[in-house]
Amino acid sequence: MKLCLRLCVFVFAIVCLNSAYGVPADPRGHTIVQPNGKTLTYYLKGDEHLHWFESLDGYTLLKNEQGDLEFACVDEKGILQPSGILACNQEERDEIELSFLSTIKPKLFYSKEQLKHIKR
Repeated sequence: MKLCLRLCVFVFAIVCLNSAYGVPADPRGHTIVQPNGKTLTYYLKGDEHLHWFESLDGYTLLKNEQGDLEFACVDEKGILQPSGILACNQEERDEIELSFLSTIKPKLFYSKEQLKHIKR
């Protein structure tokens, strides 16, 4: 009886601890064709609790309302949001995309306020 109780407590503890930690994102690159016909290879970063996308050259990407990946930007309040510019690989970028990317930094991240809402 004591052995069964110990085993049940052990299994319960393992299940609880396992759900407390996030599973890392798949480190392999993924390639898609965007609605504008351009190719995008990206990495999924984070875990199941907090995740985002990143281009091969490190720009943060977010999904827009249609589910397409756009370069991310930060608004005046510091909130990370889609920019309205579809992401693509470096070799396919036109003047508009290059001009936009010259105004932002790679590796943008969620604001502290956004993290509070995401981690709930």
